[in-house]
Amino acid sequence: MKRIFLLLLCLCIGPLFADPIPIPKLEHRVTDLTGTLTSEQTDSLESKLKAFEKRKGSQVVIVMIPTTGEEPIEDYSIRLAEEWKIGRKKIGDGFIFLIAKDDRKMRFEVGTGLEGAVTDFSSKRIQTEFVRPLFKEGKYFEGIETGIDKVIGLIDGETLPEPETHTGYESSEEEDNFGYYIGALVVIGILAGIFLRKMFSILQAGAATYAGYWFGGILGFSLETMLPLLVIFFVLLCIIYIAAKSSGGSGGNWSSGSWSSWSSGSSDWSSSSSDSSSDSFSGGGGDFSGGGSSSDW
Repeated sequence: MKRIFLLLLCLCIGPLFADPIPIPKLEHRVTDLTGTLTSEQTDSLESKLKAFEKRKGSQVVIVMIPTTGEEPIEDYSIRLAEEWKIGRKKIGDGFIFLIAKDDRKMRFEVGTGLEGAVTDFSSKRIQTEFVRPLFKEGKYFEGIETGIDKVIGLIDGETLPEPETHTGYESSEEEDNFGYYIGALVVIGILAGIFLRKMFSILQAGAATYAGYWFGGILGFSLETMLPLLVIFFVLLCIIYIAAKSSGGSGGNWSSGSWSSWSSGSSDWSSSSSDSSSDSFSGGGGDFSGGGSSSDW
């Protein structure tokens, strides 16, 4: 009898001591840990949410996990919201669409600044009338997209502060690319000096500048952004060339020494710049107070 009592006690209190399901790392607007969405579907949703954030300023993310374990989806969702801080700081215009696929549960976690636009009632209605029927048919992408479209429509009706010209994500990405581009210009100049040191001339300086222009185009920089840098780059190469000529030394000897040492120094810098160019996304500091709704299917 005592053993049975202990067994029942363990079964009852065991879940209380179970480790909670960890919060995934925030890297993108769409996080699918279940492998349900195809890469094309993920990219489509990611592009939609990115465009919406750029236009409206509000951050919306989708999280699809297998289960929340013994933790209610409401508790897991608010824990995730507090860690990710989706939405703008002091505006609280973040929104999280959480799906626990194996539990067959979903939740809308609404930021404090959107509770007037996406009410608990409207959240429940979107889930039960539009998302749930599609989820029951196994059409997860369609259900997510439909739900997100409805939510975006509600947020669009809310008056929010205008978004900044560049979101934190885009600004960070552009800064990374810009540093990468500057490094590329230096490397191109160094390579031109090393491989063309015996016939280095203004013509090669022009060729190196064009290579910089071509590389900038690959990174997506506009001509307005690249032009001042390319002009400076070209002028710098010409000054170096003229200085080398006027010094009286042969072009080959001068190039071999100076360009080689410059090459060695910039190689490490270029490498560190490449490491910092990873694509990333982060929350804007938004806050949540538990507003939203949950449903199953």
